[in-house]
Amino acid sequence: MFLNIKVAILFLLMLNSIVLYASVEQRRYDVRSGMIEYMISGGGVLTPETNLTVEGKGKLRFKEWGRIELFEEAVEETTSGAIKNIETTQVCKKISHDKKLDVDFKHKKIMERQIPQIKYSAVTNGLVRTHQEKIAGYNCDMWEGEGIRKCIYKGIPLLLEYGVLGVTYQKKAVSVIFDINTSLNQCTIPSYPVQKFALFKTNIKTKSKKLPKAFSKRLLEISQAFHKTLKENNITQSELPLQKRKIWLEKIGENIFEKQKVLLPEFLLSMKKARVCLQQAPDWIAANSCLDELVDLKNEMMKNKKSSIEVWKGKEKEKILDAFDTNILLLESKMKCIRSAKNITDLSRCIK
Repeated sequence: MFLNIKVAILFLLMLNSIVLYASVEQRRYDVRSGMIEYMISGGGVLTPETNLTVEGKGKLRFKEWGRIELFEEAVEETTSGAIKNIETTQVCKKISHDKKLDVDFKHKKIMERQIPQIKYSAVTNGLVRTHQEKIAGYNCDMWEGEGIRKCIYKGIPLLLEYGVLGVTYQKKAVSVIFDINTSLNQCTIPSYPVQKFALFKTNIKTKSKKLPKAFSKRLLEISQAFHKTLKENNITQSELPLQKRKIWLEKIGENIFEKQKVLLPEFLLSMKKARVCLQQAPDWIAANSCLDELVDLKNEMMKNKKSSIEVWKGKEKEKILDAFDTNILLLESKMKCIRSAKNITDLSRCIK
């Protein structure tokens, strides 16, 4: 009987250890709740004629040691120089225990996926802890690898940096508040219809290929592939031939190139239609209606503020018509080059 009691006690101790281990294992962060605000920056030279600037903000809110978390991000990518383009991305993701919810703002829906048990140590896989840095008032452990740096405090990322050939991305905490009163309404997402996807049997990846990736994901994937290639060829970044460097930079600007290849011919056609309409417009109200399509297209390319014609007579009218004629001829003269462009370097040279 004494032996049976010992076995029972041992079993209970083992059971308690398993439960304790499981509860610790489920913790994403070593803090019960918190809110971190990030400043996002980056960019670089894509071609001799085109520069990229990245600016944005992010916010991470979590509770229950990270079992429930909400991440929001708004980023603006601006290209200047030969190619002028502004791309805005908005991200909202929520993890709730074993579910992940991604908000698709463009189609106003939410994609729900079941997620496997996460091994939270994976965030530093392949990286080496080098030193500590103080960010937003907290000392975090710096983890570094090829082209990437992360500063982690109790499992929480306070800094993320990576880059390729001078094109960089940085997300840095600027405000950190822990153990806050996180009510349910602080961890909610838009009330869009929910579309569920199985963990493995899903065609969501196929559909997503047609959508442009956020700069952060794009640059991270390219950075990983870039440094893997350097390692396989046993060369350093400085030893990479100039032509190869151009190819990697063109990969970063691929989304911009594909968008411009579609929009520039549309823009030329829209200018021609507007010019014909303007010639027949009797007054400034009709003249402004001629520009609706062109203004919408220009806004899609460069997020320009809407401008309007206030005077439609005499010299002012002739000046506007002359400007249209000049711009149409200029873009038309470049169209053959634009259509034959194979990458962002070619396109930049066409429009400079």
